[in-house]
Amino acid sequence: MSQSTDNPQLPGPIAGWVSRLSEEEMPIFAQTVAEVNRILGKEEYSSLALGRVILQDPSMTAKVLKLANSVFYNPGGTPINTVSRAVVVLGFNAVQAICISIAVIESLLRGPVKQRVQRELARSIHAASQARNLAHSMKDSAGEEVFIAALLMNLGQMAFWCFSGAEGEVLDAALSDAKDTDPAEVEKRVLGFKLIHLTAALAKEWKLTPLVDEALKGKATKDPKARCIDIGHQIARESENGWTTPEMKKVATEAAKILNMNVNEVGVLFQSVAETAVTTAKAMGASVAAKMIPMFRKGESSPESVWDAPPEEWTQPDPMLQLRILREITSMMMTKPDINVVLEMVLEGIHRGVGMDRTVLAMVAPRRTLVKAKFVLGKERIKFTERFQFELGTRPQNLFSSLMDKPRSVWLADYNDPEFDGLIFGSIFETISRTTFFAEPVIFAGQTIGIFYADRFPSKRELDIDSFEGFKLFVHQANLGLDHVARQRMAMMR
Repeated sequence: MSQSTDNPQLPGPIAGWVSRLSEEEMPIFAQTVAEVNRILGKEEYSSLALGRVILQDPSMTAKVLKLANSVFYNPGGTPINTVSRAVVVLGFNAVQAICISIAVIESLLRGPVKQRVQRELARSIHAASQARNLAHSMKDSAGEEVFIAALLMNLGQMAFWCFSGAEGEVLDAALSDAKDTDPAEVEKRVLGFKLIHLTAALAKEWKLTPLVDEALKGKATKDPKARCIDIGHQIARESENGWTTPEMKKVATEAAKILNMNVNEVGVLFQSVAETAVTTAKAMGASVAAKMIPMFRKGESSPESVWDAPPEEWTQPDPMLQLRILREITSMMMTKPDINVVLEMVLEGIHRGVGMDRTVLAMVAPRRTLVKAKFVLGKERIKFTERFQFELGTRPQNLFSSLMDKPRSVWLADYNDPEFDGLIFGSIFETISRTTFFAEPVIFAGQTIGIFYADRFPSKRELDIDSFEGFKLFVHQANLGLDHVARQRMAMMR
């Protein structure tokens, strides 16, 4: 495992550390990872093969079974008494995550553990738990890979502080004297390299998941899984300063956009996951680090009470904002636009530019039997997301399904208008409180694929002709954008 020392791309100090950690300080970890990866890399692998790797280490065996029986991995509480059964029940990916996690923790705890090692370990386990939860909430099946990568994101830092000796004492003093300086710059000055680069070198040497490299890019990454890892580490760091700080709210706001949740709900979710992280750390044998993971205490302010802003005034129509958003959409069409981005920009234009209280983009289900809310802005967002849906293909029709058959712009100001005779106003209209509204279909390649809806029911403000014209203009722009995308696809197929 020492080929990195001969790699001319690695600076001398980093190459030396990689060789030292691989051959002297953490060889068991490196061997375990290599063996697990070898087994999982085969086209046909069995629970027996992975079980043998685990069973050769009594300590790992005990911890794997302890985690396999934890509430997180085994919420049903069905006893798991053998390693082979754990692999079958939990799956290879979950057991891989458990094995690598335990291996890195045991390797670090075998060394001369210091306060900084425990702190980095606590942050890593906390960040990994938060990142895995974000991935699961996004319905990403790679939650265990995300957990491993997040746990190993600070591997270079943890390994250095564990085995650095006098060199670590020099860096520790330098960091203490330069608290307002970027720690990475202090590392570079004292060591000749940044510890994050040691992580990257170890990930390559030990053939860890490529997601570690991608996650090290931080906010520059476009990989959704890597973004979960970056946010997980932000949560772990910021929580050490409190759960309701402005900085934590920024992180929660970013996560809320990804999860399509309310920012306060996300803040409470963060706190719940921290409790899971503490339990996980204890099960892995990192009991000291577990005590360093910040937990919400009774009597502390919660995100709901601290982050709730005073009631905002209702968004007023803003013709200049409408114009700017329309220009952005037009500019985007000059490239190869993402359909979802175009539709979201149109939705925002209607909501903020036209000044609507509740704005919805509902999309047709694959079998075209249902149209359901996909994006919602404004008041009652969660309610609309869950309940705003209506059936297609039924007789008699409801107003929205009739719009899908005969596309047109509608301003429903009077439910008794003869134009709407014979249409059924079903449960969807209970959802919107039988208010007046604007609606118009979304069209792609000549086929209706959804519908835009907007109203001002919460504020009780009247709809007006200028707002209707603004609404229609944005939907027209959306349909132009979709037509442009359809033409591009047709051209590529020729």
